Amino acid sequence: MAYEELVGRRIIITGGGRGIGKELAVQAAAAKMRVAIVEVIAEDLAATEKELKATGADVKGYLCDLTAESEIINTFAEIEKDFGGVDVLVNNAMFHDNADLLHTSVEIWERTMAVNLRAPFLTIRSVLPAMIKAGSGNIINIGTVNAKMMIGSDAYSASKAGVHALTRTVAVRYGESGIRCNTLVPGTTATPGWKERVVRKPKIFDDLKPWYPLGRVGEPADMAAAMLFLASDQSKWMSGSELVVDGGLLAGFAPMYRTVEGTD
Repeated sequence: MAYEELVGRRIIITGGGRGIGKELAVQAAAAKMRVAIVEVIAEDLAATEKELKATGADVKGYLCDLTAESEIINTFAEIEKDFGGVDVLVNNAMFHDNADLLHTSVEIWERTMAVNLRAPFLTIRSVLPAMIKAGSGNIINIGTVNAKMMIGSDAYSASKAGVHALTRTVAVRYGESGIRCNTLVPGTTATPGWKERVVRKPKIFDDLKPWYPLGRVGEPADMAAAMLFLASDQSKWMSGSELVVDGGLLAGFAPMYRTVEGTD
């Protein structure tokens, strides 16, 4: 679907150098949006920026450690100056650790909260004044199905549940200023972040497939399509919502109903 109204709109994507974030940047650029990529890994940032600029995209990369308040404030002020404002903010960057609660250190807990919850608070706080002044703005937070039910990754799940709550707070408090805020809720998505797990267990995505009614895990392109919809005017009366893109996972565990019904 083409969204002609997105042409020229200014979008910031955190964690936009790799994985889901990179695909979000690629598709935003393809929609002819003006793209600011915020990334902590210099090599990924440089490679993605170069790749998109080669297509003629209006894109600029910004190296930023999202655990540092001062870096966020300075980086977002620079983006606002370079782009003349921001229309859409996508909080995509995240930190993930698999440890269960008993084996989660305070350091891992605090880093998880810093990247996944405190950083979105700081980035939103950074863009709000200009959005309020403009009388419009669109904030998209990337959540997770882990925030909706227990699927492991305890600290990550707790931090993302906070993001879902933050979305509702922003939507209600700043809706009168013309600002929308929604959560995109992905299920398992095959990204380079799974590389280490795939090396150890090559069939991991095949093992996960039965839990998804549509019979596969997600791809970054699935999330990018949903992001463009939320960024567009097609969703202009959506705010405080959760757009679930999970292949049917939250609708029910696919292997279970047959056992309950006795038809397995």
